[in-house]
Amino acid sequence: MSKMLLRLCLLALAVTVVSPLVWAQPTPSAQGAGTLPNDVLNPLIGEPQRHFDQASTLFTRGDNSGAAAEIRAAAALLRLESRREGSVHSGQLSTAAGNLEQLASQVAAGDIASRGQLDLAFARADLALAGHYRELADRALTRQQHASAGRWLKAASDYVDDATHWSGQQPPTAQAQAEDQIHALEAKIRSGANWSASEAKKGVGYLGAQIQYLGSQMQQFGAQPGSTP
Repeated sequence: MSKMLLRLCLLALAVTVVSPLVWAQPTPSAQGAGTLPNDVLNPLIGEPQRHFDQASTLFTRGDNSGAAAEIRAAAALLRLESRREGSVHSGQLSTAAGNLEQLASQVAAGDIASRGQLDLAFARADLALAGHYRELADRALTRQQHASAGRWLKAASDYVDDATHWSGQQPPTAQAQAEDQIHALEAKIRSGANWSASEAKKGVGYLGAQIQYLGSQMQQFGAQPGSTP
């Protein structure tokens, strides 16, 4: 099966499973119903960011309908991820998904004038995903599941980078050094080079520092009406 066909099949699964949740906007009690296994969700890890990129492009071109559809697709994927077995961040991911759905409705109605509002929403969703994958990495390391830990560390690092991009924030020295360290570890994971559990534990700590910093910056930005990144 080609990569493109596999992607289409997986996205069809996402829409089939999550579309009732997207349109109905369920209550918190309904959001936690049922879990999905890792092998179903792992191929979808990077998909929300692809939809954010496309939504940003379409919005800039004035295609509000297309941008809204991309944002809804990303929200559906976050709702899927919130149902990953063993997740302890389901609430945060469901909240982020709900915020994206609300944003999509505003975009479709023409109520969003600035792309900065999209950027901030995407940054917050990426940060929620980063915290989710960081927690999974920490738990995998505790259980000495190194292959899984490597996957989650890479995913968390990628989403921290994506959140940094959307927020437009330049990290101060301490966070920049943490970013360099986690990128060095990610390069080892990508290349298949040997990496140690102690390196990974430090990576989890570095990611935590970056997530905390970006979260505080976005909270301050969100308190400034009319601002754009």
